[in-house]
Amino acid sequence: MASAAALLTVYVGPKAAGSGVPELIGCLNGVRIAEWLTPTVLFVKVVGVTLAVAGSLVVGKEGPLAHIGAIIAIMVFFAPIESFAQFRTGSRYREFVAAGISAGVSVAFGAPIGGTLFAYELSSPSTFWTFKNIWRNFFCASIATFGLALLVALQ
Repeated sequence: MASAAALLTVYVGPKAAGSGVPELIGCLNGVRIAEWLTPTVLFVKVVGVTLAVAGSLVVGKEGPLAHIGAIIAIMVFFAPIESFAQFRTGSRYREFVAAGISAGVSVAFGAPIGGTLFAYELSSPSTFWTFKNIWRNFFCASIATFGLALLVALQ
């Protein structure tokens, strides 16, 4: 299983290698990395992490789930919905990525405050954070944690 995860990462989605935290720091500070937040990378990251854990490799939770959350946030950001066009600016892009990071980490640990603080910590040199943005990220992380708890309860 570990070999399958490695082969999948190398040949299908090499941008999914690693935890994704350094790239997230760059993304939150205005650096655009080509082909990094795509559905292919999402697929490789989800399947690769699952196979790596099943193959007894030591894989941390916060990095991969923060990356997965950021990809899902960007997929929502670029969704072909007409009313979302008003949100497609550079600063909103980073806000969506930060919200995805918050949601991913809060789902990993069941801690919305921790997810919000993790996203804030990753973007520490950046100036786009406002008090309003922190509350938005906390709300997003809370909804993600509640959604996971609901799915677990329905299981």
